[in-house]
Amino acid sequence: MGTSKSMPTPTGGKWTGVKGDISSYLSGDGNVTPQQIVSSTIDAAGGLSLRSPGGSVGSGSGGGGGASGRSTVSKSVTQAVSGLAGFGTVLGTGGLAEALNSLGIEDLRGKPAGEVISRIADHLSKTVNGLEQDVLRSAIQQAIYNAAELAGDPTYENLEASLQTFIQSEGIEGLIELFLTEYVFDRIWMLIEDYVNKRTDSQTDISNMEAAVEQACRSNVQEEVERHKTSGHFNNMDWFGSDGLRVAHTVIADLEQRLRESAQGGAE
Repeated sequence: MGTSKSMPTPTGGKWTGVKGDISSYLSGDGNVTPQQIVSSTIDAAGGLSLRSPGGSVGSGSGGGGGASGRSTVSKSVTQAVSGLAGFGTVLGTGGLAEALNSLGIEDLRGKPAGEVISRIADHLSKTVNGLEQDVLRSAIQQAIYNAAELAGDPTYENLEASLQTFIQSEGIEGLIELFLTEYVFDRIWMLIEDYVNKRTDSQTDISNMEAAVEQACRSNVQEEVERHKTSGHFNNMDWFGSDGLRVAHTVIADLEQRLRESAQGGAE
């Protein structure tokens, strides 16, 4: 997956339950699932935002969002979703040069694929800094790489053809799904990796747990994106406008609630 950054797993409050779930899972307790770990981690963190309601990074103890009905989703993640979707929409109809122009980075025409992807990620994460930017930028970059599947041909022309093929096959929602899966997983694994490494020396167990948590994140994202697609929320959308930002925020907020429901005992 994306970022390799991690931090000390927070202590106290709901984090005690998260650590208990991790320990039980690593010991082979079949009653603890990856979904449960995902839910309890997001609930303990206070939501998907890297900034807790109190303003610190990753230190939330469950406040905001979820049960109170308030979303903690940051403006930067909302802008990343709407920007990626807008980029993909223009790419599908007008090509890569026009899509880059829609982001204001048209000077990249003809550059190697890696440079183009890096600049897109820089542009869509430029409103934040520090760890928040690192996680957001990494998720954007990895999502585009996954969509492109360049297969050893790092040229501008192959990037354009590969991304257009992806958009034609998977639609804008496919790009949103790739990004949100990366972002949610990076957000969770960054918080729990430290404790997982303290509980086991087995790289196999760590890798297996990482893969299981990633799949749980992917399943949640797929279900939420599909729900919005079926509801017609992605149809004829100006992703660069206010409606696009509104829909992007709604998708992320609903995903956050879905992720937290298990830890809160189900939807109310």
